Amino acid sequence: MDRRDFIKSACLTCAGSIGAAWLLQSCSNHKYLTNVVVKDNKLVVKRSEFILLKKEKRIEQKFLIIKPESLSFPIALYKINGNEYKACYLQCTHQGCELSPHETMMVCPCHGAEFNPKGEVTNGPAETNLKSFLTSTDNENIYIQL
Repeated sequence: MDRRDFIKSACLTCAGSIGAAWLLQSCSNHKYLTNVVVKDNKLVVKRSEFILLKKEKRIEQKFLIIKPESLSFPIALYKINGNEYKACYLQCTHQGCELSPHETMMVCPCHGAEFNPKGEVTNGPAETNLKSFLTSTDNENIYIQL
């Protein structure tokens, strides 16, 4: 392969990778909530926030990201099962970086620590579980005790 073909192949591969990453990112199903009601030191999140409508199709999300003004980092609210929710503070317990939440885990982009949706360490270097918040529910809402 000559130099010109190599450069052409490398550029096409790079462009393809960027395009694929953009497409995959656009397929992610999560919401980022910033206007959340705070009542009696509790965040109030409607259960219906976990339902996403795309082209008249109902998609149930695995988690929401909530950013209250009073906190420095967001909270990931995971739906564990039908009536169980877990709210975790998205600050890594290793060196304080903001975590990237995914459907089945939260990952620290700084050093690679991983946590499950309940905030438990599954891969170091972090050794301490995430800060979590008590949650409760009723028929319409999920309450996160701050």
